[in-house]
Amino acid sequence: MEQLQHSEMKVQQLLSILEASKQLNSNLEIEDVFQNILLQMVTVIGAEAGTLWVLDSDGEEIRVVAAYGESADKILNIRLKKDEGIAGKVIMSGEPLLICNVEEHPDWSNWVDQSSGFVTKSMITVPLAVKGKVLGSLQLLNKKQSNFFAEEDVSLAVALASQSAMALHNSQMYDELQQMFLSMIQTLAKVLDARDPYTAGHSERVANYSVWIAGKLGMAPDKMKELYKAALLHDVGKIGIPDDILRKPDRLTAEEYASIQLHPVIGADILSNMEPKGVMIDVIQTARSHHERLDGTGYPDGLKGKEISLFARIVGVADTFDAMTTARSYSKGMSYHDGAAELTRCKEMLFDSEIVDAFTAVLVECDYNLAQYEADHKKEYRL
Repeated sequence: MEQLQHSEMKVQQLLSILEASKQLNSNLEIEDVFQNILLQMVTVIGAEAGTLWVLDSDGEEIRVVAAYGESADKILNIRLKKDEGIAGKVIMSGEPLLICNVEEHPDWSNWVDQSSGFVTKSMITVPLAVKGKVLGSLQLLNKKQSNFFAEEDVSLAVALASQSAMALHNSQMYDELQQMFLSMIQTLAKVLDARDPYTAGHSERVANYSVWIAGKLGMAPDKMKELYKAALLHDVGKIGIPDDILRKPDRLTAEEYASIQLHPVIGADILSNMEPKGVMIDVIQTARSHHERLDGTGYPDGLKGKEISLFARIVGVADTFDAMTTARSYSKGMSYHDGAAELTRCKEMLFDSEIVDAFTAVLVECDYNLAQYEADHKKEYRL
């Protein structure tokens, strides 16, 4: 009978690991992975609380990137030296550690408990390692009901930690690739803007304005990040416009303006060659349609109303505002107040009213101090 119960427990532990593995690998966004790892570990092991410590990129400090339990918000982002505390020692040794009674352990320091109000009695700390490289450690605090962990809990935690470490490794690689991709986009946008001395910084400003609008509209953070990248690349087609037209100090002739109007088509064509195509759809649509207008008078396709994608409608407002408020050789540019008034005058006819209202709300909120608004909101959309 006892052997049957033991076998059933092992089967249940295996099922728990398999389910946790499926959950851990369901998302690559780094913040979600942190929380998934911790939640799965706490749930499967049956702990009251837990913390996930990860080594910083320079490998000199460890930081709490996820916390679960009472007063979890007070523990987040605590930093220690890489070999400090029990979490650090496990990272350095690469070996799991069971502390049945923390009060009797020489390395235990209750300053975290004092700051959070939580009372730690028993603790499991396991390293998160991939191919011999330790990425961090995970601490589980107080076994539910009994308060104290046993060796079988450590075995289960170690088994699950290997899955967690792989999920963390994959997510970190994905995050690094995303950072590199964004850096390349930003560099490309700056190179394009530099061709015309009067539009320096244009793409970055349009990207900023676009995500501020999206924030007011309640767009999800992951979509805001995609919008930011699409806005940075909205003018990529200008790479196909001759310098003598793009940098002309005087007003353009009708023929030259017709040439400029080709840049959305050129941009969409360039971006359509990038892989994977599935993630480029919004970027391509934005490049092609950011000069479309609600009443159908825009270009290149004469789209009307909701035929224009949401990203393109947002970028269209941001792009127009920056064009109106940027100095040219033939114009000193409007003030932000006058630019906002012009957008308001043209809403419903040329621009989406909800989008214009969202942007003017931003302007009013920061009292037209856009530099300060940028400083306050950067982390909302940057990768």
